Amino acid sequence: MHILPDENLKKRPIGAALDYTWAALSADWKKSAIVAGAILLLFLFQIVPLVGMVAGILQSIIFYALAYSVVDNLTKSTNIESFKERIGNSTTKEMLFKFIAPASGFYLGFVIVSIIFIAATALLFWLTGGGTIITMLNQQMSGSDMTPQQATVFYTQILGMSTPTLLFFIVATTFFGYIWPLVYGYALLQRSFSDALNALFMLFSTRFWRAAFTMQYFKVVSLWMLILFGAMLLAGICAAFFILIPVAVLILLWLTYFSAIVAAETYNFSDDI
Repeated sequence: MHILPDENLKKRPIGAALDYTWAALSADWKKSAIVAGAILLLFLFQIVPLVGMVAGILQSIIFYALAYSVVDNLTKSTNIESFKERIGNSTTKEMLFKFIAPASGFYLGFVIVSIIFIAATALLFWLTGGGTIITMLNQQMSGSDMTPQQATVFYTQILGMSTPTLLFFIVATTFFGYIWPLVYGYALLQRSFSDALNALFMLFSTRFWRAAFTMQYFKVVSLWMLILFGAMLLAGICAAFFILIPVAVLILLWLTYFSAIVAAETYNFSDDI
């Protein structure tokens, strides 16, 4: 479905996404600093007991609200100059709170889908001998030491019984991670709490599955995943040092914009959904 006016976003998706991400940050550095400061404040609040959980949830919703804001401006811009102008004309309040309703719906949908996935994994674990595995581990913890040969047999049994669950977890995580950008792009076009919530369940739609198995989509998502891994690794290293936490926040803000733009691009060139 063609939703992006700038053809560069279709012709050179990753390069154009990087250009637009930089434009989103550099259109107004003062505004970007305020947004990053608000996220940093929520990050620091997560250290406080009880308050930390609320701050973590709010921070996630704010990140999604920023993604909605960027994609909204992207769909209304014919080129990168008009995009920067729209970002520059947006107020900080609009960027943070204009799309708080769909962002909240999206977050709730993500939580529900995560619970479904965890429940399915736990059910499979139980059906394939999870109860027996737990019993065996409890007996081992309360029993005497085993010989190396007995330990080998014991852990081989544990591994064999848990293999179906491990395979399910790996395959399902990889598959839904691959489909994620397309579903995310669709969700970022929704403008109500309920529509954004329901958009998450397109992860289970065969229409989206078929649209994702194209060479163009595969190339874009593969490159996105590599950049995502590198950026998350760098952000994690920075977050480990208190003085570098602001840098980690800026990286996460950059990654929020970049991932949202890539998601919009993948939906943009998926004409059959």
